[in-house]
Amino acid sequence: MNRRKRPVLWTSLLVGVCACGISWCGQGETSAWVPFVAQRVIRTYSLSTSGRGEIQSETRAFTARGNDGSVFIYDAANYDPSSRGHHVGILEDAVTGKTFRIDYDHERVRVRGTPDPDELLPRRPPTAEVNKPASPELDLGSKMISGVRCIGWKVVAAGPNNPGGEMWVAPSLNYSMVESIILDYSNNVQIEVHLEDIQGGREPDPEPFRIPEGFQTLDADRVE
Repeated sequence: MNRRKRPVLWTSLLVGVCACGISWCGQGETSAWVPFVAQRVIRTYSLSTSGRGEIQSETRAFTARGNDGSVFIYDAANYDPSSRGHHVGILEDAVTGKTFRIDYDHERVRVRGTPDPDELLPRRPPTAEVNKPASPELDLGSKMISGVRCIGWKVVAAGPNNPGGEMWVAPSLNYSMVESIILDYSNNVQIEVHLEDIQGGREPDPEPFRIPEGFQTLDADRVE
């Protein structure tokens, strides 16, 4: 994976993590966090009036969620920060509400986000369907994704320059980013993000959820 594509990957990973945070912050019936390990696949296709065209890029990322709801995404198929190369991990800490971009190659951590007032109290998880629209016209029904039953709905663009698409959630995992399809006509691309090789209920290695000792901590807005 070359360096010039890294900003695109960072944006894609962060969008995925933030989308999870958005879907969890609503009110409603709560259920337990379900830990899991999976592969996150991001594919970008060309898009025209006739539909989806040729694939332009594909990336794979190790994805895991812990018992407290924290999510970790690593920009390679397998988590191995000791390997050679410019690898980055993104940790959304469910307790503090902060997002950490961990640069294992340069031993630096960039911090984004403001912690909740009660940052030491874990958030209660709402159900994965918290953002499900009320309109039955947007309901896409259910389907199996990587062996997990998911329910989906259409996402309507808020304006002519905003993307629409689909969102699929897994009630059994209480997780909202099992699959999403973004139709971005302003840039003529279709972005598909979905999980593969889902191992629901598997508790991940706790190491990725810790900030490595000795790493330099930087504010996300700092310019070097």
